[in-house]
Amino acid sequence: MSRKAIIVISDTHIGAGGREAGNKLEDFISDAEFVDWLHDLVQESNRDRVDMDLVINGDWIEFLQIPSVDRFEPHRQYETEEYTNPAESEALQRLEVLREWHPSIFLGMADFLNPGPPRRAITILYGNHDPETAYPAVQERLREMLNAQEHPDLLTVGVRRYFKDGVFIEHGNAYVEEVNRFTDPDHPFESDNPDTVERPPGSLFVTYFFNPMEWERPWIDGVHPLTSLIFYALAFEPRFALDVLRVFLKVAPNALEDIVLAKGVASSSTDQILEQIDEPEQAEAIAQRLQSDPEFRAAFTQQVTQALIEKGAAPPAVEGVAGLAMEIPPEVRARELTERYWRILENKADEIAREHGAQVVLFGHIHEFIDKTLPSGAKYINTGTWVWKGDFSEAPEQVWQDLVRNPEKYANQRDLRYARIDYDEGGRIVGAGLHRIGGEPTPPPPPGPQPEAGFWAKLILLLKDIFQRFFG
Repeated sequence: MSRKAIIVISDTHIGAGGREAGNKLEDFISDAEFVDWLHDLVQESNRDRVDMDLVINGDWIEFLQIPSVDRFEPHRQYETEEYTNPAESEALQRLEVLREWHPSIFLGMADFLNPGPPRRAITILYGNHDPETAYPAVQERLREMLNAQEHPDLLTVGVRRYFKDGVFIEHGNAYVEEVNRFTDPDHPFESDNPDTVERPPGSLFVTYFFNPMEWERPWIDGVHPLTSLIFYALAFEPRFALDVLRVFLKVAPNALEDIVLAKGVASSSTDQILEQIDEPEQAEAIAQRLQSDPEFRAAFTQQVTQALIEKGAAPPAVEGVAGLAMEIPPEVRARELTERYWRILENKADEIAREHGAQVVLFGHIHEFIDKTLPSGAKYINTGTWVWKGDFSEAPEQVWQDLVRNPEKYANQRDLRYARIDYDEGGRIVGAGLHRIGGEPTPPPPPGPQPEAGFWAKLILLLKDIFQRFFG
């Protein structure tokens, strides 16, 4: 038996492309790094005769931010309707946009596949942002794009989990907040329309509200999860926070009511908050009080927490993490909820390890890099994300305000990591952990404006923008 390695990444969120040409919804900017990394794996596999399984653990494609159009124009802000239809035909259109604007991704993946020896295969699991990979037509088109028709066993697309040789891999959205779960985690299709993939309530919020908001604030995807964005904004920019909160509780909950009613939960906190912030004058008064009154801010934070619980957007209580009933500042609540997500997946990983005898359990979804040993003795790894992620748990207000004014200082940073599990010739796991591609990201400069661009730099950028607009 030859040596073997399982390579795992997740949450690349590859969108329509064209970020440099004006697409503010594109968060993936690491095409070259991705292809170089695959090339290095291929070289190692060939040189050392190592079989490899590459597992992409969900949210590979950001279907929610790719418009279903025949010709994509990056600088154009498309109508909401171009993002909301989850039909198979629309998914195929979005896939073609992705291929046109990220061609090297598909070339690199096609080059990775090899029937062997050494054998190299790819498995693509679905997450809550790309259940469209479960469509048969999307799977077939991906086989064509990756030149895998003659060796169908080398490419597996649109399944929930990978469990092989002691390694259990799943995206993880089935275990955390209800707004991002599928009704049937094993079959991400609508129960009353089995030919159409299901978009959970959290996905509907992205397409109907988050996408337009990201055109104004391209950095917001980096504050994850959404609950943390709301609480950090309550601490540092209350008026913006109330706008996000009002839409989330008032518009997106049209799809969340079934969850709430099915559980028999009264949405009293939601109604109370909406009564306070529904009118602009009232919202402005609340925002001013949030800025000036710490006790009110803590009490309002608790009220918001309860409303998010009612809507299935906040996780339940977890042993070892501060109680949700406490009145605490919103920035502390943001960190506490994030830790709650971590603990829920960690506990689930330990449960899976005991139930299935897995030696290594891997999740994604929460955009956090984790590598630790569980009480069961198994290894738990979370592969984090390939897009920017901000952490404001220890940051002063000046950093948040600097992010709003100078987002490029922060949102262009990437920490590219992957998990690797190695086996010896006898099929025994001899190593499992996270690895980084390239060096550790450089911390952003302290708060303050960026150096002013020179005349020639401004002229080149202007000419480039004109060329893109007229010639695509």
